[in-house]
Amino acid sequence: MKKISLSNRNPIGLAVAVVCIAAATALGFYVLGKDESYPSSDSATVDAEVVHIASTVGGRLQALNVHVNQPVKKGDVLYQLDPEPYNLAAQQALGGLALAQAGVEQQQRLVAVATANAEIAKSQTTRAQTNHELAARTVERLRPLASRSYIPLQQYDQAQVALHDSGVTLDQSRLQANAAQVAVGDLNSSIAARQVAEATLAQARYALRQTTVTAPEDGYVTSLHVVPGEILIPSQVLFTLIVNNGWFVTANMREGTLHAIHPGDCATVYSMIDRHTPIRGHVESIGWGVFSADSAGLSRSLPIVPRQMDWVHVAQRFPVRIRLEQTNPQLLRLGATATVEIRHGAACD
Repeated sequence: MKKISLSNRNPIGLAVAVVCIAAATALGFYVLGKDESYPSSDSATVDAEVVHIASTVGGRLQALNVHVNQPVKKGDVLYQLDPEPYNLAAQQALGGLALAQAGVEQQQRLVAVATANAEIAKSQTTRAQTNHELAARTVERLRPLASRSYIPLQQYDQAQVALHDSGVTLDQSRLQANAAQVAVGDLNSSIAARQVAEATLAQARYALRQTTVTAPEDGYVTSLHVVPGEILIPSQVLFTLIVNNGWFVTANMREGTLHAIHPGDCATVYSMIDRHTPIRGHVESIGWGVFSADSAGLSRSLPIVPRQMDWVHVAQRFPVRIRLEQTNPQLLRLGATATVEIRHGAACD
């Protein structure tokens, strides 16, 4: 076999090969550095806040003022339930309040009468006390006269009888005064009944207002599959409203690049609907955790550890929430695919 010496090879070709290998290595390190410093993702998802439209009361769907995919403004009437049962309930509650108010007024009159009777009984007790004291003084004055026969004994006996009768009258007056004072009472029960009636009326009027459902925010109607005449239960979701002023993008970033991402960082977003129009946004938050199948296990049980080992380690990805500062309805659809560049791109230059 003929040996070939390396010194006989073309030195220019060898130099070119070395330069190419060095350039490829340098380019690889450069791309890796750029990827670490300016994280990006081409599998982000356009997302938005949603409101599940429902009423807290039930009833028959009387009017439906929207259709699927229709844009609506905040305050627009979306649908109405049959208000007649709730009108009747409000009228009934109003009548109950009037009845409770009449009860309060009647109790006020009764308290006034009882108070007057208590005052009369108190006056009678005072008069009985005065009469009893007078009868006692009369007996004391007549006692020495009767002992010396200056007056008939019958007159003295009549004075003693009058003293005894005035004492009985005084005791009876005091009992009547105490009973009259206890009978005065108060308005607590009637006022409480009126408060219950007022709360019942307020609740009935609130339920009546809930028969008309309005849009809480600007947005787009979706997932609508009913027509007027449908019977709805309380809190039944009729459709979903995609809020138009809360668009954001969720990008799953590798854990090795999270150190270069901070809340407030500028982001350039391209929706796959139009890849040529950049959308400016900023990092709002970074997810604190994701579910891992490797650590899945039953509660209060031993952990599940697989026997096999993975020789290739795949980096975990965490969701990064990017709030969009410019909302163009033509570029945004809930669930659309998007690409994201952190601190880089046309929107951040």
